[in-house]
Amino acid sequence: MAIKSEKNLCVACPLKLSTFVNSYHEMGVKVKIYYTVRELSNHVAELWALRSLGTEVFTDGPGGGNSWLREHLVDHYAPAWHHVFPDGEVDAAIATTGLSRWHNYYLEGLAWLLKNVEIDGLYLDGIGYDREIMKRVRKVMDRARTGCLIDFHSGNEFPFHDLRISPANKYMEHFPYINSLWFGEGYDYNTSPDYWLVEVSGIPFGLFGEMLQDNGNPWRGMIYGMTARYYSGADPKHIWKLWDEFGIQDAKMIGYWSPNCPVRTDNKDALATVYSKKDKVLISIASWAEESVRVRLTIDWDALGLDPATCRLTAPAIPGFQDAASFSPHDEIPVQPGKGWLLILQGRSVQLGESREIGTSYTWRKVTGAAAFAPRDGAGALVFTPEDSGAPPQVRMI
Repeated sequence: MAIKSEKNLCVACPLKLSTFVNSYHEMGVKVKIYYTVRELSNHVAELWALRSLGTEVFTDGPGGGNSWLREHLVDHYAPAWHHVFPDGEVDAAIATTGLSRWHNYYLEGLAWLLKNVEIDGLYLDGIGYDREIMKRVRKVMDRARTGCLIDFHSGNEFPFHDLRISPANKYMEHFPYINSLWFGEGYDYNTSPDYWLVEVSGIPFGLFGEMLQDNGNPWRGMIYGMTARYYSGADPKHIWKLWDEFGIQDAKMIGYWSPNCPVRTDNKDALATVYSKKDKVLISIASWAEESVRVRLTIDWDALGLDPATCRLTAPAIPGFQDAASFSPHDEIPVQPGKGWLLILQGRSVQLGESREIGTSYTWRKVTGAAAFAPRDGAGALVFTPEDSGAPPQVRMI
């Protein structure tokens, strides 16, 4: 949680910050604070002691920036974040180096906040230290307070000032120690699915992500389990409501990139990701096609454990996302360019070993014990038996 305006001063007022954190804990909400290095306020009490260390803590630079910095520091510093408070007071930060003894102070401060204020983690806007410091941050948090989180945000540094580096690449060494991503200003959500998967989603690294720039693309985002945050006009609460109603926390996500994804479309530019539960499935469809398309779903009913004869596809109404609709699993589904669907597939679940009809003249049934087609006594098999007794059975070993 980034605490802005007057609440920024809470870092220097532990009682205020503690009251703020406790008020949210009473509502069952965790609180992450914006606590980092990379730059340091000119209000810091240790300013002149740190300045006396030359360039160990403060980055050397051309000077400039706020008038207070120009008057008191004169030169050999790099101005950083500049914030004017409602009362006219100015916080004129100074850039710090990537590794110094100041990081020991930072870690001690983090330990104190965890113990005395009971914060639940950190929001990092960029990471101003190396992997070794990050490992120490993670250890301090895990030892002091169970369930702490590190939420990492970055804008797209590839086009920014022509830096030509992806944050997913630049900060990859930190990914094992953080919990979530928020990428970010400058990201182009009209790029390819591969770009989404690797550069934005966090999925290849075991992380979940959220969208920011222009509130993201909610249809494509759901392919990767992503929504926007409540920020700058974004309102994802209706999708969150569907998550709760479906019980997505109990579902298994199987992305389109997996060879085991049990639902696919017949169009290479319209992708499907599955959130599978025992008795129902949430199917996310998103299009990268340049024009409207109509797609049919290919469904692996055995993998889903559902009886196709009893299943129906429904699209629940989601304000700003989709109107209510209903389809047969065999219907063509219209998909607009850059958009998609969230569909719920629900029907009777089929237990392994239970017979169910396939089409009109075949059934699967489970057999066990010694059999001519069994590789060993007691082996199981699913036997695809035609009603026409003259046709040979088809066998699937299990």
